[in-house]
Amino acid sequence: MTNNTITIPKEMTRGEELLIVPRKKFEEFLRWQKRREWEEKDTDEAIRIFKNELKNGKLKLARNFAEILKKAKEHAK
Repeated sequence: MTNNTITIPKEMTRGEELLIVPRKKFEEFLRWQKRREWEEKDTDEAIRIFKNELKNGKLKLARNFAEILKKAKEHAK
């Protein structure tokens, strides 16, 4: 068994720790990170829309589902 040693100058890593991972694992991580960023943006957008609609009185609040049904029946009349 041969142990190969690679020396990386500290100037290259700017004092940071260096991690070596297989390309496949790194690409998998990048895909996961991109999905997570998309989910965060999507959630932020949903929260922004919710707050805007709440502020403009477009949302009806209810304590439970039965209350929603009751209000829907009243509105349908």
